Amino acid sequence: MASKVIESWKIVTAIPNYEEVAGELLFRKIFTLAPQVHGMFRFAKDFEPMSEELFASERFKRHARGVITTVDTAINMLGPDLDPLVSILEDLGKVHGQYGALPAHYAIVGRALIETLADVLQEMFTNELKTSWARVYDIVSMAMIEGADSD
Repeated sequence: MASKVIESWKIVTAIPNYEEVAGELLFRKIFTLAPQVHGMFRFAKDFEPMSEELFASERFKRHARGVITTVDTAINMLGPDLDPLVSILEDLGKVHGQYGALPAHYAIVGRALIETLADVLQEMFTNELKTSWARVYDIVSMAMIEGADSD
């Protein structure tokens, strides 16, 4: 499972400026799936939902790059000992909980991530790879939700 995710992520990281490209795709998916979350993001408060001005703003780009960098870090930490990754994700979940992230929001982000990967990887994104990514995302979201609930 992890090896398939890691190998497919290498394809994503080979895209020039992948953090910004993948981050924008991901957030376009998130805001399409759940327009109501637009206001939860500080970078979005001064912009109309789904506006090109939003996606062109440096605040948005910085956040999008940060999210993809976090995904990159998580993928690179996949291995036999997930404890260090889980600890980082629990801390990240705590922060997201303070911003108002609810367990239901993680399902939206998971769906957006899967759809983003399907767009980027196209025919390489098989059902088997989709299942592997979904399993990894389940680990990520569960750890973050546990972190948010630990307060």
